[in-house]
Amino acid sequence: MLYGATAKTVALLNVFLSEMVEIVEQRYGGMVNKFLGDGFMALFGVGEHSMHHAAEAVAAAQDMLDSLQTINGHLESQGQAPLAMGIGIHTGVAVVGSIGSNRRLEYTAIGDTVNIAARVEALTKVVGEPLLLTVATQQSLPQTFLTEQLPPQWVKGQPKPIEIYRVKRGASGRWGTWGHGNVSQI
Repeated sequence: MLYGATAKTVALLNVFLSEMVEIVEQRYGGMVNKFLGDGFMALFGVGEHSMHHAAEAVAAAQDMLDSLQTINGHLESQGQAPLAMGIGIHTGVAVVGSIGSNRRLEYTAIGDTVNIAARVEALTKVVGEPLLLTVATQQSLPQTFLTEQLPPQWVKGQPKPIEIYRVKRGASGRWGTWGHGNVSQI
């Protein structure tokens, strides 16, 4: 049984994760593969291969950040500290399947693509941007997504610095959007 502050933390985390999973899976067709502490790994373009998986992943990330602002507004109105989130997106090939032992298998993705995405997520704290993309993802996006290249960054396991991008909001203050196979800039 959970008591006091621990129960409140778990309840808050469940509300936060429920909203984020809804965005990834129901709105953008991604798959939340596993929970990692207070975060998760989501996959796009697995199974029914979507030609637009990079755009779907970035659009989901944008909606997640917008939803976080709403959640934080509610928290702040109750005198609670706001939450922060970092999202790293990398596009590439990964090994996907049931991996584990005879006693326990887990459907997951492994490989350099997954490792780079995790490293890029960690870079969000270093460069102070909540959403970062690799060049592979940026080049897979329609031009209606506004991006800005940031200085290349060294990450563990890579022989040279990786190119990263941030996603910018348009003049209206809104993100470029993606939905129903069409991209539009608002």
